[in-house]
Amino acid sequence: LHGLFTQERFLSLTRNFVNFPPPKPGERLSGKRIAKPHQYFAVNKAVDAVVEAARTNGQAGVVWHTQGAGKSEEMVETAAVVLRHPALNNPTIVVITDRNDLDDQLYDTFLDSESLLGAKAHQIDTREELRTELTRRNVGGIVFTTLQKFGLSKEEKDAGKSHPLLSERRNILVIVDEAHRSHYDSLDGYARHLRDALPYATLLAFTGTPISKAEADTRAVFGDYIDIYDLKRAVDDGATVRVFHEPRVIKVDLPKGVDPNTLDEQANTLTEGMDDAERRRAIQYATTMNTIYGSEDRIAKLADDLIAHWEQRRELVKPDIGAPGKAMIVCATREICVRVFDALAERRPGWVNDEVDKGIMKIVFHGDRSDPEHMRKHSLRKSQQKVVQKRAKDPDDELELLIVHSMLLTGYDAPPIHTLYMDRPMQGANLMQALARVNRRFRGKQDGLLVGYAPLTDKLTKALREYSDQDRKDQTLGADIERAVTEVKNELATIKGLLAGSHWKEWLADTSRPDTRKRSLRLTADFLRDPKNPGNQVEPPAKPLSVRFKDSAARLDRFYRVCAMSKEIAERCEDLDDWRRDISFFSEVRAWMIKLDAAQREASGEPLSAEVQRYLQALAASVVDADEITDLYAEAGIGRLDITRLNEAQLRKLENSETPHLV
Repeated sequence: LHGLFTQERFLSLTRNFVNFPPPKPGERLSGKRIAKPHQYFAVNKAVDAVVEAARTNGQAGVVWHTQGAGKSEEMVETAAVVLRHPALNNPTIVVITDRNDLDDQLYDTFLDSESLLGAKAHQIDTREELRTELTRRNVGGIVFTTLQKFGLSKEEKDAGKSHPLLSERRNILVIVDEAHRSHYDSLDGYARHLRDALPYATLLAFTGTPISKAEADTRAVFGDYIDIYDLKRAVDDGATVRVFHEPRVIKVDLPKGVDPNTLDEQANTLTEGMDDAERRRAIQYATTMNTIYGSEDRIAKLADDLIAHWEQRRELVKPDIGAPGKAMIVCATREICVRVFDALAERRPGWVNDEVDKGIMKIVFHGDRSDPEHMRKHSLRKSQQKVVQKRAKDPDDELELLIVHSMLLTGYDAPPIHTLYMDRPMQGANLMQALARVNRRFRGKQDGLLVGYAPLTDKLTKALREYSDQDRKDQTLGADIERAVTEVKNELATIKGLLAGSHWKEWLADTSRPDTRKRSLRLTADFLRDPKNPGNQVEPPAKPLSVRFKDSAARLDRFYRVCAMSKEIAERCEDLDDWRRDISFFSEVRAWMIKLDAAQREASGEPLSAEVQRYLQALAASVVDADEITDLYAEAGIGRLDITRLNEAQLRKLENSETPHLV
């Protein structure tokens, strides 16, 4: 607070870092977005770098803020400050992405920020329009375009010409999104075209993944890092969640002479802008991948495993987010997207609906006029794609599974997505960007999960080498599922230690009573809540036994949700059935404790946190689904009482009940 309320910083925050996007359709009030500390400081550093670069060599530098940390908002805030900066004399801002879908997503963010920017962004549709706009514009404005529109025409290429000069103004700022791609090589790539078109413009790059050592040309174009906000810092700050990697590789048989590393390289570049030669190579790649990854037997195995995995996974996350959440299935080609869809539909016909705003699963990919009919029926118009994308962001919409090839893997932000099924070879920055689709914070979401049907372990290890020392050690993205199994084992041991003074095992093993499980829950919760229990007779800041149990049981639930379906947990636990029985029991005890605490808080007029309310709603929903209503009086072993007419005899009866501390 002392840092925020210095006069200069507070005025700067309220003027440049508070964004009021317009109301969403159907809503009356606008939203409000305020910069987080890492955004505030990064933007100010970026603006200072832009002012200095405009005066000197035009290289402002690179802002590396990990995916999910609010990079798009930082670009808006940077533009807002730059547009008003007196040293830049009403500059023109050119925002560049390297794909049309990214251009649309970022453009929509800028459109929603018109009140902060003080100007409306203009999206360029063609190469000719871009050249005309930048040639004629003398001052101000925000122009959106893709990298490919800085390319040369066929005639210019054939004639060996350079890109024409568009403007010699110094107060043009080019903001580039995701500047790590090979397009930016300085010899004959788009960086050369940019410099030929705008020789005195200032270049500023934002990226969610680090510039690799192999991409030295990118550094030569933009300059060094301005600010770094790495994976570990983002998780520690609560900006993102950790993502675990669960390998469930379905073997592929490579044809003779096919190099898997070559396939990985082709897969990595398939999403980028292609000329005719590149398109021919892409078609060849797709044909190979359809044979290798899209065989009928392999698709059948994938569909069976994915259905079993997802139907358990969505139930496990319900208590955290109050809904099943969403998953994304990434396939090696568009053809395989359709094959996977058909295989899932055959096994779960109820998941399918031809209406774009209905159905549990949808394919999202770019269509082509030459596509066969079975693919064309899944090719959605731009407006329809937006409907599906919006549905994926709504936790209450029935849509659960998005099947994609390359769309939505970069820049798309749908926080309810918590699981990524990857059946496509990927590596480097593309892999890490795709992985970040599941690292967004959402309600009580604890972790994201990458399920690797394609072999990804070595690629993840290699990709992390470009990250900070902390990130490599912590493995915030792509953490081995073994770590979750280890955490489960540790928490189980901790909880059993906390319950050492009780007889929970004997209570559970008593089969002489019809209500054995409920009685065991009551007695265990009563043991934990007993104020005479030495574990509860502690002085602050030490935590009482009841709190320590709930904390440990919450961690147990968290890590078990991640690894419950993994092969690793089965391999490491010979007594897995006993594990699952104990985990289920401890989870139920925790639920009991939370319900009892909530009832106590409500009785004393204290509010419940949003997280507890979601958890209780999820529990209530599961109980209602089972046609069962929980009565806390009955669960505590007593009949319903009129508490306004309690007498001494009734109070003594309650005190002498089997679970007096619950009562």
